[in-house]
Amino acid sequence: MQNAFPVLLEQVQGIDSNRMRIWVDATPASLPIVAAGVRAAILRAPEIAAPEMLATEAVRALQAYWQILCLAAPETHQVCIAIDPVAWSVTIEVDDLWHWTQTYAVAAPEAEEQHSEDDSLGIGLFLVRRIMDEVEYFPQPGGNRWRLLKRLGDALPASQSGDPVTVVKLDLPASYRYLSVLGECINAMLGGDSEAANALQLAAHETCTNIIDHAYAGRNGRIEATLTLDRPRRTFLVETRDHGERTFDLTLIPDRFDPTAPVMRSPLLTGSVLLFVSATLVNAGNYLFNLLMGRWFGPAGFADISLVITLFLVMSFITAGLQTPAARFGALYAADHDWQGLADLRRWAKRRAAWIAGGLMALLILGSGLWTQFFGAASNWMFVIFGMFVPFYVLQGVDRGLLQGRTRFGWLAVTYQVEMWARLFLSLGLALLGLGVNGVVLGIGLSFVAAWFVAQQVARDLPPAQKLADAVSKEIILFTGPVLVAQLGQILINNSDILIVRRYFVAEEAGAYAALALIGRMVFFATWSIVTAMFPIVAQRFRRGEAHRPLFYLSLGIVLGGSLLIVMVTALFPTQIVQLLFGDAYLAIAPLLWVYAVATMFYALANVVINYRLSIGSTGGTYLAIAAGVTQVAALWLWHATLAQVVWIQVGLMATLFVLLMGWDWINHLKGAQSAPAPLAEGAAG
Repeated sequence: MQNAFPVLLEQVQGIDSNRMRIWVDATPASLPIVAAGVRAAILRAPEIAAPEMLATEAVRALQAYWQILCLAAPETHQVCIAIDPVAWSVTIEVDDLWHWTQTYAVAAPEAEEQHSEDDSLGIGLFLVRRIMDEVEYFPQPGGNRWRLLKRLGDALPASQSGDPVTVVKLDLPASYRYLSVLGECINAMLGGDSEAANALQLAAHETCTNIIDHAYAGRNGRIEATLTLDRPRRTFLVETRDHGERTFDLTLIPDRFDPTAPVMRSPLLTGSVLLFVSATLVNAGNYLFNLLMGRWFGPAGFADISLVITLFLVMSFITAGLQTPAARFGALYAADHDWQGLADLRRWAKRRAAWIAGGLMALLILGSGLWTQFFGAASNWMFVIFGMFVPFYVLQGVDRGLLQGRTRFGWLAVTYQVEMWARLFLSLGLALLGLGVNGVVLGIGLSFVAAWFVAQQVARDLPPAQKLADAVSKEIILFTGPVLVAQLGQILINNSDILIVRRYFVAEEAGAYAALALIGRMVFFATWSIVTAMFPIVAQRFRRGEAHRPLFYLSLGIVLGGSLLIVMVTALFPTQIVQLLFGDAYLAIAPLLWVYAVATMFYALANVVINYRLSIGSTGGTYLAIAAGVTQVAALWLWHATLAQVVWIQVGLMATLFVLLMGWDWINHLKGAQSAPAPLAEGAAG
């Protein structure tokens, strides 16, 4: 490449936020690099309805002209990629000699990307120092520079052009959207060395994220990057420069692998701790509620109360089907700071939730007599009362999902706290007034109203909602199907045993089994916060092209450790636990306590795998979950001679499910089946 290279940033300050430039020598070896950059830019553009087709056409046209350029003496050429959202066109220019322009169909208009000021220096900067051999940061307001050097191994590909050094220079908008252009150019330069390419992509993304979030801090800007592959020295050098006004001291970023270093806050661990503390309080309150009900009403009366609670958990099949997509797509919009898209998503999901809620309410109220007869309940009024409050429970699922997606774990925890405390005090108060089981059900319903009111805090800083783009709504529906399948599997696994036992066993045995399930499921609910915190963080990292699989292994390890601890305690002190929690009337379940905890442990681990794959858009494993759920229903319907038989069947099924899910995940990981996520279409006005 010629040495007379212009200072990029001074010459392109007027270029808009959808224009990129690549400087590279015109050689056959450089064509894949330029093509990778062009393709990544078009695929990440915000409004193109068919980006794959357009990218293919652009690369084909550029390839034809590049062959002509290669016939002349090699020299540096400027390739400009411009996406024009006004003229709805993509233009590729090579110097002033050649250009290609193609109009495109518009998926939906997009609001300008916003960057919020962020005091964080980037949680992954310590990784940059860990995976690069040399890291230098030169702070200078208005001219910050990074220099990252990676020494390459034996897998370095040979140069097709014979040049010992390949240099590529880029000018990009300071936007998350187009960081993949830089990453794809790195990957193309390193063709056969995927390990080095992954490390360099991660390091480049982390430094550019620091530039976007910290150096520019809410202002538009541009990033200059120079990529140098030196084959004789077997090194790859990444250099960046920006005009951001903010700087920092890189030496103050601790290495989290150093046990003596200061502790850095991780979103997963911080969110998990917050939700774990909240979940612990919620579960303690729920356990206190169930303990008081079990002791107060006895096994027979507690069977009716646990039936309503189980129906409430079955309803979570619907609310989770709303909450999980809202969390994932809310996380994607939050990653792009697109608050208008978030508001549009909320309105779209709320309207569909209202229709679903109305149908469930009618099903419970109008069918109350049928349900009373089928389950042998004492009164149909508990189904009528419960049905009246179901809409509030369904609607709050959307707002909880958006709180989760925006990683507002504090408000999310508050919604669960309010629901638990309202249920505890209202149900106890109404029972004390002599309203019996129906009073308890009324208290449960009123707790839904309280949680629904608090969950609406997610919308307080959102703009007025508009119509969600059809492309996005279709994408959500396609994602929701497998989510519902996964949630249906979870509902069948977690609750079918209680319903089947209630159907086939006398009330006293059914109540005792409900107490067993309540204690044994401590494993699942104690580890639920890990999955809840992992989901949006993995989705956001996947969106930005950042490493996310270590979070999966971390989540599995935490869940396994917590589960084994609970299993050990239930195995060593089963009688004491049952006596303390429910009293002597329930001692028959003590020998089964640790067995039920083992079954729940396997399902908690399986749940980590399912939610990790869902967070990166991989939905195939959900069908294994529903297959396990259906198999459990069929097996327990056929074989239920004793409560012990019911529990051991679940142990075998859950262990098999976890092993199959881990095998499926590992196969997909080895295949590298997950590609970078496509940009979301944005909400259309109106």
